[in-house]
Amino acid sequence: MQHKARLRTRDALEQLRLDHEVIRKLLREYDNVRLVEGCGPEQKAEIVDRLCEALSLNAQIEEEVFYPGVRPVLDCDARAQAVLWDRTALRDLIARLDEMDPADPGYDAMVNDIGDCVLPRMDEVRAVLFVAVRGVGVDTALLGEQMARWRRAQQQDVTLVGLPPPRKVPLSGWPADCHLTLA
Repeated sequence: MQHKARLRTRDALEQLRLDHEVIRKLLREYDNVRLVEGCGPEQKAEIVDRLCEALSLNAQIEEEVFYPGVRPVLDCDARAQAVLWDRTALRDLIARLDEMDPADPGYDAMVNDIGDCVLPRMDEVRAVLFVAVRGVGVDTALLGEQMARWRRAQQQDVTLVGLPPPRKVPLSGWPADCHLTLA
Protein backbone atom coordinates (compact mmCIF):
# COMPACT_ATOMS: atom_id res chain seq x y z
CA MET A 1 0.00 0.00 0.00
CA GLN A 2 2.79 2.42 0.87
CA HIS A 3 4.44 1.68 -2.49
CA LYS A 4 1.29 2.81 -4.36
CA ALA A 5 1.12 6.03 -2.33
CA ARG A 6 4.73 6.75 -3.19
CA LEU A 7 4.01 6.28 -6.89
CA ARG A 8 1.12 8.78 -6.75
CA THR A 9 3.14 11.47 -5.00
CA ARG A 10 5.37 13.61 -7.19
CA ASP A 11 8.95 13.97 -6.10
CA ALA A 12 9.99 17.16 -4.32
CA LEU A 13 11.57 18.80 -7.34
CA GLU A 14 8.55 18.12 -9.54
CA GLN A 15 6.25 19.60 -6.88
CA LEU A 16 8.34 22.76 -6.71
CA ARG A 17 8.51 22.95 -10.50
CA LEU A 18 4.71 22.78 -10.62
CA ASP A 19 4.46 25.49 -7.94
CA HIS A 20 6.73 27.68 -10.05
CA GLU A 21 4.60 27.08 -13.14
CA VAL A 22 1.44 28.09 -11.26
CA ILE A 23 3.15 31.31 -10.14
CA ARG A 24 4.36 32.05 -13.68
CA LYS A 25 0.87 31.44 -15.11
CA LEU A 26 -0.71 33.76 -12.55
CA LEU A 27 1.80 36.51 -13.34
CA ARG A 28 1.07 36.12 -17.08
CA GLU A 29 -2.68 36.08 -16.39
CA TYR A 30 -2.38 39.29 -14.39
CA ASP A 31 -0.33 40.93 -17.12
CA ASN A 32 -2.92 39.93 -19.74
CA VAL A 33 -5.82 41.23 -17.65
CA ARG A 34 -3.96 44.45 -16.85
CA LEU A 35 -3.65 45.18 -20.57
CA VAL A 36 -7.38 44.73 -21.26
CA GLU A 37 -9.14 48.06 -21.47
CA GLY A 38 -11.99 48.32 -18.99
CA CYS A 39 -10.63 45.60 -16.73
CA GLY A 40 -12.06 46.13 -13.30
CA PRO A 41 -9.99 46.25 -10.13
CA GLU A 42 -11.89 43.23 -8.79
CA GLN A 43 -10.49 41.05 -11.62
CA LYS A 44 -6.97 42.16 -10.77
CA ALA A 45 -7.56 41.60 -7.05
CA GLU A 46 -8.83 38.05 -7.65
CA ILE A 47 -5.69 37.11 -9.60
CA VAL A 48 -3.43 38.81 -7.07
CA ASP A 49 -5.12 36.91 -4.23
CA ARG A 50 -4.40 33.62 -6.01
CA LEU A 51 -0.84 34.75 -6.79
CA CYS A 52 -0.10 35.73 -3.19
CA GLU A 53 -1.58 32.45 -1.95
CA ALA A 54 0.58 30.46 -4.38
CA LEU A 55 3.70 32.45 -3.46
CA SER A 56 3.05 32.02 0.26
CA LEU A 57 2.40 28.29 -0.08
CA ASN A 58 5.56 27.82 -2.12
CA ALA A 59 7.64 29.85 0.33
CA GLN A 60 6.33 27.94 3.32
CA ILE A 61 6.86 24.50 1.84
CA GLU A 62 10.37 25.36 0.71
CA GLU A 63 11.34 26.91 4.05
CA GLU A 64 9.64 24.38 6.33
CA VAL A 65 10.18 21.11 4.44
CA PHE A 66 12.38 21.32 1.34
CA TYR A 67 15.29 23.50 2.56
CA PRO A 68 15.67 21.67 5.88
CA GLY A 69 15.68 18.39 3.92
CA VAL A 70 18.42 19.43 1.49
CA ARG A 71 20.51 21.94 3.45
CA PRO A 72 22.54 19.32 5.39
CA VAL A 73 23.67 17.50 2.25
CA LEU A 74 24.54 20.68 0.36
CA ASP A 75 27.07 21.93 2.93
CA CYS A 76 29.97 21.59 0.48
CA ASP A 77 28.19 23.35 -2.38
CA ALA A 78 28.47 27.09 -1.69
CA ARG A 79 26.63 28.01 -4.88
CA ALA A 80 23.64 25.80 -3.99
CA GLN A 81 23.63 27.11 -0.40
CA ALA A 82 23.52 30.67 -1.76
CA VAL A 83 20.34 29.84 -3.71
CA LEU A 84 18.47 28.85 -0.54
CA TRP A 85 16.28 31.90 -0.73
CA ASP A 86 15.48 34.35 2.04
CA ARG A 87 12.05 35.70 1.17
CA THR A 88 12.01 38.77 3.41
CA ALA A 89 11.86 41.16 0.43
CA LEU A 90 9.07 39.12 -1.17
CA ARG A 91 7.05 39.07 2.06
CA ASP A 92 7.44 42.85 2.34
CA LEU A 93 6.19 43.33 -1.23
CA ILE A 94 3.20 41.05 -0.61
CA ALA A 95 2.35 42.92 2.61
CA ARG A 96 2.54 46.28 0.82
CA LEU A 97 0.41 44.96 -2.04
CA ASP A 98 -2.13 43.62 0.45
CA GLU A 99 -2.57 47.14 1.85
CA MET A 100 -3.14 48.66 -1.59
CA ASP A 101 -6.41 49.03 -3.43
CA PRO A 102 -6.36 47.40 -6.89
CA ALA A 103 -7.44 50.77 -8.34
CA ASP A 104 -4.31 52.50 -6.95
CA PRO A 105 -2.00 53.79 -9.68
CA GLY A 106 0.98 51.88 -8.21
CA TYR A 107 -0.81 48.53 -7.96
CA ASP A 108 0.36 47.24 -11.35
CA ALA A 109 3.92 48.33 -10.62
CA MET A 110 3.85 46.50 -7.28
CA VAL A 111 2.71 43.26 -8.95
CA ASN A 112 5.47 43.79 -11.51
CA ASP A 113 7.99 44.21 -8.67
CA ILE A 114 6.85 40.88 -7.23
CA GLY A 115 7.41 39.24 -10.61
CA ASP A 116 10.85 40.86 -10.86
CA CYS A 117 11.67 39.52 -7.40
CA VAL A 118 10.35 36.00 -7.95
CA LEU A 119 11.01 34.98 -11.55
CA PRO A 120 14.82 35.23 -11.56
CA ARG A 121 15.01 33.41 -8.22
CA MET A 122 12.80 30.56 -9.43
CA ASP A 123 15.03 30.21 -12.51
CA GLU A 124 18.11 30.14 -10.31
CA VAL A 125 16.57 27.56 -7.97
CA ARG A 126 15.85 25.27 -10.91
CA ALA A 127 19.22 25.81 -12.62
CA VAL A 128 21.44 25.55 -9.54
CA LEU A 129 19.65 24.04 -6.58
CA PHE A 130 17.71 21.34 -8.42
CA VAL A 131 20.90 20.20 -10.20
CA ALA A 132 22.83 20.14 -6.91
CA VAL A 133 20.08 18.19 -5.14
CA ARG A 134 20.04 15.59 -7.90
CA GLY A 135 23.84 15.47 -7.89
CA VAL A 136 24.16 14.60 -4.21
CA GLY A 137 21.51 11.91 -4.37
CA VAL A 138 18.79 13.35 -2.12
CA ASP A 139 15.78 11.01 -1.96
CA THR A 140 13.44 13.44 -3.68
CA ALA A 141 10.63 10.89 -3.68
CA LEU A 142 10.70 10.66 0.11
CA LEU A 143 11.03 14.43 0.42
CA GLY A 144 8.09 14.75 -1.99
CA GLU A 145 5.98 12.54 0.29
CA GLN A 146 6.83 14.80 3.24
CA MET A 147 5.89 17.87 1.20
CA ALA A 148 2.59 16.29 0.12
CA ARG A 149 1.75 15.47 3.77
CA TRP A 150 2.60 19.05 4.72
CA ARG A 151 0.27 20.40 2.00
CA ARG A 152 -2.58 18.19 3.22
CA ALA A 153 -1.96 19.24 6.84
CA GLN A 154 -2.07 22.92 5.81
CA GLN A 155 -5.40 22.37 4.09
CA GLN A 156 -6.79 20.61 7.17
CA ASP A 157 -5.53 23.35 9.51
CA VAL A 158 -7.37 26.00 7.51
CA THR A 159 -10.56 23.96 7.73
CA LEU A 160 -10.20 23.14 11.44
CA VAL A 161 -9.80 26.66 12.83
CA GLY A 162 -13.47 27.45 12.35
CA LEU A 163 -13.12 29.40 9.16
CA PRO A 164 -15.57 28.87 6.36
CA PRO A 165 -14.49 25.97 4.19
CA PRO A 166 -11.82 27.10 1.77
CA ARG A 167 -12.39 27.05 -1.95
CA LYS A 168 -10.07 24.46 -3.43
CA VAL A 169 -8.78 24.93 -6.92
CA PRO A 170 -7.23 21.85 -8.53
CA LEU A 171 -3.71 22.47 -9.72
CA SER A 172 -3.06 21.37 -13.27
CA GLY A 173 -0.71 18.42 -13.36
CA TRP A 174 -1.02 17.68 -9.64
CA PRO A 175 -2.52 14.54 -8.08
CA ALA A 176 -6.28 14.84 -7.59
CA ASP A 177 -5.92 15.41 -3.83
CA CYS A 178 -3.63 18.47 -4.20
CA HIS A 179 -5.35 21.82 -4.52
CA LEU A 180 -4.49 25.46 -4.18
CA THR A 181 -6.61 26.53 -1.25
CA LEU A 182 -8.23 29.94 -1.48
CA ALA A 183 -9.74 31.38 1.65
